[in-house]
Amino acid sequence: MSRKKTWDVIVARDVVVPMRDGVNLVADLYFPAADGRPLEGKLPAVLQRTPYQKESYENMGSFFAKHGYLSVVQDCRGRFKSGGDFFPFRDEPQDGYDTIVWLADHPSCNGKVGMYGCSHMAWVQFHAATQNPPGLATIIPYEGPINAYHYSMRVGGALHLGLLKWILETAITSQEAQQNPAIGEAVRMMSSGQNFLNWASRIPWKRGQTPLSIVPKYEDAAFQLYFENYDYTDFWRQPGFAMDEYFESFPEIPILWVVGWYDWYPRTIIDGYQKMVKLQRENQYLLVGPWTHNNFNSLCGDVNFGTAGTIHNYDDFLNLELEWFDRWLKDDENANIGTPVKVFTMGGGGGKRDNTGRLQHSGEWHYGDIWPPKGIQPTPFYLHPDSLLSREKPSQESTETTYTYDPRNTVSSNGRCIIPYGPAIEGGFSGMGPRDQIDLETLPGHGIPGMPIASRPDVLVFQTQPLTEKVRIAGNIKVILWVSSDSPDTDFFVKLIDLYPPNLDYPTGYAFPVSEGILRARYREGWETSKPMEPGKAYQIEILLEPSANLFAVNHRIRIDICSSNFPNFDINRNTGDPNDRRWRLAENTIHHGKDRASCIVLPIYPLGS
Repeated sequence: MSRKKTWDVIVARDVVVPMRDGVNLVADLYFPAADGRPLEGKLPAVLQRTPYQKESYENMGSFFAKHGYLSVVQDCRGRFKSGGDFFPFRDEPQDGYDTIVWLADHPSCNGKVGMYGCSHMAWVQFHAATQNPPGLATIIPYEGPINAYHYSMRVGGALHLGLLKWILETAITSQEAQQNPAIGEAVRMMSSGQNFLNWASRIPWKRGQTPLSIVPKYEDAAFQLYFENYDYTDFWRQPGFAMDEYFESFPEIPILWVVGWYDWYPRTIIDGYQKMVKLQRENQYLLVGPWTHNNFNSLCGDVNFGTAGTIHNYDDFLNLELEWFDRWLKDDENANIGTPVKVFTMGGGGGKRDNTGRLQHSGEWHYGDIWPPKGIQPTPFYLHPDSLLSREKPSQESTETTYTYDPRNTVSSNGRCIIPYGPAIEGGFSGMGPRDQIDLETLPGHGIPGMPIASRPDVLVFQTQPLTEKVRIAGNIKVILWVSSDSPDTDFFVKLIDLYPPNLDYPTGYAFPVSEGILRARYREGWETSKPMEPGKAYQIEILLEPSANLFAVNHRIRIDICSSNFPNFDINRNTGDPNDRRWRLAENTIHHGKDRASCIVLPIYPLGS
């Protein structure tokens, strides 16, 4: 990379930014400087808004100031030094608008503002954009959702527990806990490792009956977001939660959409990109790598994606962000922002262990102008008796496979899980990453740690014969199942797997998780209202899996696993149909796969040579 001119940095701490309702938020302003004085003239500005304490991002604030930007890092409402009450996401659209208007009008700003940041700091970029603030010129959202209900706190109607744990984590550093450390310690105990798994297994919680009750504002947020608004109602359609419903209000600005295949949010980032392209918004760029949450390392989980799996062609992600801002905030047409689409296709490695003990799965970058690429062939692979998965349609009239789902013995999340536990206990919200599909320790009596998940009687396995030619997929994946149950509600969870053949390093093979998805059956007809299942009645359901790009090699098998739980990524469905009921019941769940009720996974085949 070429060397850019750099400056000294001067910081103005704890600058007050007034909001329309009289609340004052607080920010640090980083100025490029020479000879001990801020540069004269007006500069483009970059903004990061965070709930994680603005001082924690001094390196980022200084980096952009060093390269000629007025760089601002702000504490979100109710967090650390900013005033007001913290309620996750609700107030960020208005606060983002007011902050951008204030910043664009700052004496040192030329009126152009860019935003950047990961996770919550990506949410707030979407929030601000819903209000179309004057001055917002570009955003770089990486690994954040465009809709809280469909992609974050819920997925397929099931409770995704990552944000619930996140609420606990933010309560630990709340203003209340800073004033009384005993509060933070009590919530820390609740949210730590095994304790959180125990609490999660007791969902639904009751107000006043958890340690979170000693932080009432955070308890209120947790209950409104998780235990009191199960259906997709007007509560969820606020711009703080349903940003995608306001896409047409977004300013027409360049957006760099960034995510990892093993992050929380590949489907939402790619859906957001595709929706903006459909709205004919120009300069929509997409970057997808083989990464977990806020991590750009090619060593991901138990897998090595090779030297190509990092931020390719850039020193690091900050360097890419700088190039992006130089292009759109400084009008530098020589800035290296790459092709509009850069997506990592996983697979093609040797399948042996590397010197760190990881599977060599490898992969390569796809460069293009649009995603998914042209030439994709959506191809059904049908479920057959005897666990066969094939492109051929079923020929037998009526076949089915039944299993018993016991909420007291859940299948463990392994692969994409954002909840730090098991081998990811020290990884925090970086997530687990892809791993061989074995049961992991969650709760006593749940599975047999170390045993293949596929060996469980409550997991149905369907797989192809060993492939005689390579199969490459790239894009959106869905599963169409015919299902029935003796219970009014249950979950159907599907995982797509690239099954390696046995070798010396992996004597039983290696089950590489490619993608997954879930549907809570009572939401099979829509999210606005739930409908119980009639016992024994067959329903056709559709499950959206996370998009992916993977090369299935010769002698590998394409496999799907079907079950009714994935804990602790998702809450435990107790099969009663009442989300507030702590009672449980067994469920006899059936997958139909005959000629009259054909079930299949539809894979986005991307022919080799395309």
